[in-house]
Amino acid sequence: MKIEEGFTIDAPAADVWAILSDPRQLSELLPGAEIREQIDDTTYEGGMTVKVGPLVAAYTGTVSFVLNEDELSAVVRARGQGKAGMGTAEMTMNSRVAALPDGGSEVTMDSDVTVSGILAQLGRGMTQVVSKRMLQEFVGRLTSALTDQAKEAEA
Repeated sequence: MKIEEGFTIDAPAADVWAILSDPRQLSELLPGAEIREQIDDTTYEGGMTVKVGPLVAAYTGTVSFVLNEDELSAVVRARGQGKAGMGTAEMTMNSRVAALPDGGSEVTMDSDVTVSGILAQLGRGMTQVVSKRMLQEFVGRLTSALTDQAKEAEA
């Protein structure tokens, strides 16, 4: 399933990229994400928990980040195995940060997500609703983190 999302944020592209290109900071802002261990320069072991209505799906697996510093873009690949028969999940996401004329930034993401097991049975519509909810929460957390950084820089 393809999911395309994007958002604008009132912060310089370099500041947004600094957070989005750091796997540990990114995982702290993404609802349900956790990085436990770095495997090599680009790959991490961790987990993801997603709540869909009364259902909680927990996955463990790996995520890799291929960053292009010049273009402020990244390719993120994740694969996970669900606990207790939840099935599997795989995602490839291409993201990019672009500076806006007003000093803000635009972040675009396009993802290809494949799930099996119980989440696949819930259908595309539910997956998109959950994706949008997670993105809204992520953007709120990112905004707070950037505001905190700006305050620290001023102090």
